[in-house]
Parts: sequence; structure tokens; C-alpha cells
Amino acid sequence: MFFLQGGIFIVLAGMVYQDLKYRGIYWWMFPILLLLLAISTIQVLGLSEMIAQVVKSCLFLGLQFLALTAYISIRQKKLTNIFDGFFGLGDLLFLLAISFGFSFLNYVLFYLLSLMMVVLFTAIFGHHTKSHGKKIPLAGYQALLLMILMAVSLYMPVVNLLSDESLINLLSYGS
Repeated sequence: MFFLQGGIFIVLAGMVYQDLKYRGIYWWMFPILLLLLAISTIQVLGLSEMIAQVVKSCLFLGLQFLALTAYISIRQKKLTNIFDGFFGLGDLLFLLAISFGFSFLNYVLFYLLSLMMVVLFTAIFGHHTKSHGKKIPLAGYQALLLMILMAVSLYMPVVNLLSDESLINLLSYGS
């Protein structure tokens, strides 16, 4: 399990570096990340439970992209492909790959909080350069946040990315 987590960490670190430096990630890193996360999750949850979690997460993601497409199309007053200047294909591939490493509620929480953190990072550090234009390294920032979350979960067993019950208990602790 240690080698598997180390492999995931190395792939995520590579993604962070590539996205921050080049605003792009090698395509072959996404299936490697997906495979490593899937193996890790199957060891804990089993195949059928992992598939159930991934399906729910991907449906959530699909609804998000449908809503984003509708919103941008309404603003542009024409049907708009969001992957044409609004959202990177690598960002979508990253979100699909990491769905194999979370329970459904943990995935939704990570997705929402990471988007808020990316907005904050971009406001603070502003990654606008002439060579990259206004592209935001979304997958890179999210990979960095996932690395931090994985490190925290190693030292704090209460943080369990594969258990909705652990998340619910953690969130309701004070009530």
C-alpha cells in the first residue's frame, strides 16, 4: 500500500509541475493516476463499491458540466463548447481520474472546496503571463490540494477519503 500511495503522490507531483509550468499535462498521466487510485480503492472498498462511488461522482460531474455549458451558452447567446477556451480537457480528465479515489460525498466536497481554493490561489498569485494568457492551472492546483489532503490523511486517520460515514462524523462532530 505504501508503494501505491507513493506512486499516486509522484504522479500528482508531476501533474502539478507540468500544469504550473506549461499549462498542460501529458495525457498518459491521467490513466496512470486512474489506475493507481482504482487499485488503491479496490483494496479498501472492493470492486462493486468502487464502481458505485465512481458512477455517482461522474453523474455529479456530468451535471456540473451540463450546467456550465448551459450557463456559458446563455451568456454567449449560442451553443458553446466549454472546452474551447473555457475549460481544459486535461481538467476534465483529472476530475474523472480522481473520482476513483474518493467516496461520493468526499468527491463532491473536494471538488467544491478545491474550486474555491483555486479561485483564491489565482486571486493571490495570479498566473497571468504573456505565454500562457489567462489560463488557470486548475488540474495542477487541484493535484497539489489532493497531495496535501493525502498527506493529512496519513497522519490523521479521521480523514478517510473513501468513507462518507467518516466525513459525516467529522462534519457533525460539534453538534
